[in-house]
Amino acid sequence: MICYNNECTETRQHFTIMHEIGHCLLHKNEQTYPSLMQENDYTEEDQIFEKEANNMAGMLLANKKAIQSLLNDRKPFNYLCKYFGISNQAMRIRLFNSFYFQTAKQVIEEEKQVKNIFI
Repeated sequence: MICYNNECTETRQHFTIMHEIGHCLLHKNEQTYPSLMQENDYTEEDQIFEKEANNMAGMLLANKKAIQSLLNDRKPFNYLCKYFGISNQAMRIRLFNSFYFQTAKQVIEEEKQVKNIFI
């Protein structure tokens, strides 16, 4: 079960849902995290899992090919945020991770991961 706060903005809801799906896909366990969220008491391993789930959420919400296509069409930053339904902060992180940190091999692996999820 995935829970989210329906009082949050729609973009936050989207990201939260995809973040939790990321946990399900990447960290196949039955652990729950409400106590961690309330106390903000993450272990080093939990922090790694959270970063991985955040990255997966970004990949699921805004895939690299679609981002590149919109950038090639010279769409502005705010257009990308609205198009993918994510916050400015999430889009900044996604763009940074997509284009700054990734090698060609990593991009190919990312695309395989996303495709494999939907097979």
